Amino acid sequence: MARRRRELGIGLLAFLVVLLTNREAAPQTAAARPGAGPGKTASIAGRVIHPDGAAADGARVAVYAVREGAAAAIVATTTSRYDGRYEVQGLPAGTFMVGVTPRNSGGFGGDLKRRPAMPVETFYPGTAERDRADPVTAFEGVPVEGIDVWLAPAPQRFTISGRIFWPEGAAVENVVIEYGGADGIRRGLWYVDDPGGLFTIAGAAQGTYVLLVRADTAAGPLIGLASTDVAVGPVEDVRVVLRAPGAIEGRVVVDATSGVHASAFSVSPTQMLLTVSPLYPLGDAPVAGDGRFVLRDLAGEYELAVRGLPDGWRIKRIVHNGRAIDGNRIVVPAGERVSGVEIVVGTGAT
Repeated sequence: MARRRRELGIGLLAFLVVLLTNREAAPQTAAARPGAGPGKTASIAGRVIHPDGAAADGARVAVYAVREGAAAAIVATTTSRYDGRYEVQGLPAGTFMVGVTPRNSGGFGGDLKRRPAMPVETFYPGTAERDRADPVTAFEGVPVEGIDVWLAPAPQRFTISGRIFWPEGAAVENVVIEYGGADGIRRGLWYVDDPGGLFTIAGAAQGTYVLLVRADTAAGPLIGLASTDVAVGPVEDVRVVLRAPGAIEGRVVVDATSGVHASAFSVSPTQMLLTVSPLYPLGDAPVAGDGRFVLRDLAGEYELAVRGLPDGWRIKRIVHNGRAIDGNRIVVPAGERVSGVEIVVGTGAT
């Protein structure tokens, strides 16, 4: 009898160990996560955007429950990040409205050149009138993405469409458009999937855009450049012709008797027509012992910098074919090599 009790006790202990082990290994449910009740597994995310298309940081995002087709009580709030993105988690399944109130300051990232945002609440997708807001349906366990709110006054958003041309017989791959402009205008990437090179960029606000197109071929990369202006309607029939990339060839001249060799430096270009994506950075060019350098895969307008200069050194002047270049800007058309560039570095006055 004592032996049977002992066997039962051992079996019960083993059952409890297995039960506790399985309980610890089981994933947390929505109800077990802090701040999430039963069934609160939905989320809403998107971006807050200025009327000119740039990201709006620090804006207050409020999610409203919908009662009888109108915004009712606020069920959650958050703040947009530096890139304008927001995300509200822990929502139950249901229908909601999203309202955004910008912070009372001008510009993106402290850019005071932009006029201060209007201190009014804007409802998704871009209206200050609650009865004109679009409701958002959230399903349990399914994140809702792309709920972008354009701040009042609601912008007119258009499309930029056209076609990309490349040399006959070339098999192009990975065709990408980088687009953007000055004064904080919206910028981004657009991937071209159409085999004929047709493209349509959506959501463009008014302003001047520069389109920089890249493509890969077996013989090397191709590049093209075009600009357009979005004014009162969609822009159509933008033509971008791809060619072999351009280049800048030249020398770094040390204007000093310090014994510093130019091979300690590198030349770095910055695209001035638009802000390029981190996915396609511009590479620095090493400087040879005789001061020569070659910058490749270029098209557009560039500002040159020399990295590795000693303390107190600077670029004193840049010369192209014997003529000084104003403003340190060099234009490189696609398919052309700009040679005869001299970058004079040293200390003291120009």
